Amino acid sequence: MTFGAMAAWQAWGLIAGAAALAAWLFLRKLRPPRLLVASLLLWQRVLDEPRALTLWERIRRAVSLALTILIAVALALAIARPTARSAAPAASRGRVLIVLDSSWSMLTDTRSGESRWERGVAEARRIAAAAAGTPTAIATTADGLVEGPTPDAVLLEAALERVSPSGGDPAAWPALAGADAVHFITDGATSRRVPDGVTVHSVFESAANVGITAFDVRPSLAPRNAADAYLEIANYGPAAQSVHLTITRGEATALDRHVSIAAGASLRQMVPFGRGGDSALRAHVEADQNALRIDDDAFAWMEHARPVSVTVVGQQTGWLRPLLAGDPDVRATFLDPSRYDLPVGDAAPAPPADLFIFDRWAPRDPPATPSLYVAPPADTPWLAASRADGIARAWDAAAEKTPRWEVPGTHAVVRGVDPLTFRIDQVHAYGAPGLTSVAQSARGTPLISVTDSSERRFVLLAFGPAESNLASAPGFPVLIGNAVEWLVRPDARPAQRSGLASFTPATGRVAGPEDREVPLARVPGAAMGRLRVPGLYTADAAGARSTFAVNVGEPQVSNTTQTSLNSSTGVRLVSAGASGHAWWVYGAAAAFALALIEWWTWQRRITV
Repeated sequence: MTFGAMAAWQAWGLIAGAAALAAWLFLRKLRPPRLLVASLLLWQRVLDEPRALTLWERIRRAVSLALTILIAVALALAIARPTARSAAPAASRGRVLIVLDSSWSMLTDTRSGESRWERGVAEARRIAAAAAGTPTAIATTADGLVEGPTPDAVLLEAALERVSPSGGDPAAWPALAGADAVHFITDGATSRRVPDGVTVHSVFESAANVGITAFDVRPSLAPRNAADAYLEIANYGPAAQSVHLTITRGEATALDRHVSIAAGASLRQMVPFGRGGDSALRAHVEADQNALRIDDDAFAWMEHARPVSVTVVGQQTGWLRPLLAGDPDVRATFLDPSRYDLPVGDAAPAPPADLFIFDRWAPRDPPATPSLYVAPPADTPWLAASRADGIARAWDAAAEKTPRWEVPGTHAVVRGVDPLTFRIDQVHAYGAPGLTSVAQSARGTPLISVTDSSERRFVLLAFGPAESNLASAPGFPVLIGNAVEWLVRPDARPAQRSGLASFTPATGRVAGPEDREVPLARVPGAAMGRLRVPGLYTADAAGARSTFAVNVGEPQVSNTTQTSLNSSTGVRLVSAGASGHAWWVYGAAAAFALALIEWWTWQRRITV
């Protein structure tokens, strides 16, 4: 037995002192009050009358004394915080680091009713109690160091209550300078390299499980379908199981069936989804032997369920009509520039759109909506050169005749575009601040530029159909498709795992399930955020919104029957039980319950 709040001799002294004080207060005789009466004859007859005492009357004072002492001892235990002695070696004189594996598999239920995570937290409490008085730190494989190093047991307990499994990178490993003893509590489901000298505590216990190991959408080859969903369900158990599978699209049920999956087998299925309707998909499975619940649900987002609304503004936009009309994922509206600038309330204003394409024309003020500009007038005030370097670039661009685009770019807008298919006779020069060139001529003249900030997001082509073969170049559809995809869906991505994720610098807000905002850290060239729970996430950037899914299921997580730990290499097995609150909580609850019993029985004169 160890104590989390003080040394053992101090704790035992506190308990003994509390019991002695309670007994002394109970047995202390108080001077009775004096009362004058007219005669003692009546009282003498009552006192002299012989009466046999019952067993309870003879022992009830002792019972009250015992309850009083138990109340005091329970309160003392709540202060001393006793903990069962850990199987870990005695604490060193230096720092102690306790690392909890935050893999999703740690949520697997065990036969004792607790999860592996609860069992691991209980072991962490025992290790921290054994290191009482030693600076101790709490860390997880997902969040790194979360508390300490500190000898304060209250802070360590609060940290253990605060942390929870959240997946993460299996290669990450927290470190603490000066740590003489490092304890790693894990189930070994996620294979990772553990540094030398680390004491491994295993909470693994084999359990049967059914989970979704893969769920994602792929573009459909059928024009009438928006996407095909790929689903994989695995049965990690000793016997075949009947699995109830449901797939919902928004609020509507798209699939509801019962399937039988053999032991150790997987079910793989493709489910087509038509155009129109909700873009959100959710798959759910249910089975009798299912120890891990978090992999019972998986999510996906169909980007092309709803067509992109594009408004093309220009006077001679016929060269864009065949391209946009042939794409079922685009709904194009063509607008004359005279209608774009109509004030609110006038007839036929510019319709709302996901994307604007300005063909050889630009508005007085750039819209907040993502936009593609094709050879806009170079004298547009917000596009014209406003700095010395902008003027120099404009002069260089004007000086170059028939620029050649020879080197393919790496940016998403020009990725996959064959530059040799373009013939460019002349380019326009722009010197607006914030422009980044993603395609240049052999002499360095900007041909395609982008702006990616939290205020605006656009692609600028320095040449149009009149100065090049843009409309007939084989790379034209790829270029326009890339631009539309990059502008409308800045952070579009397939379903991914939880953990640290990178977003574009223009991303202003990322929100997860129930619209919970994800804190973002700004680093050069990216915004970083940690995705902690499975579900659908949205990323907002300069008027554009991307939606993507985070899923848990994968064979390494869902296979709760296997572990990478080997008991013969010195791994310490963690026993079941004691995974709830710390013992001091139960001590305080016991003291309250005993005090309530004593008060209730005293009110009814059962005890004294």
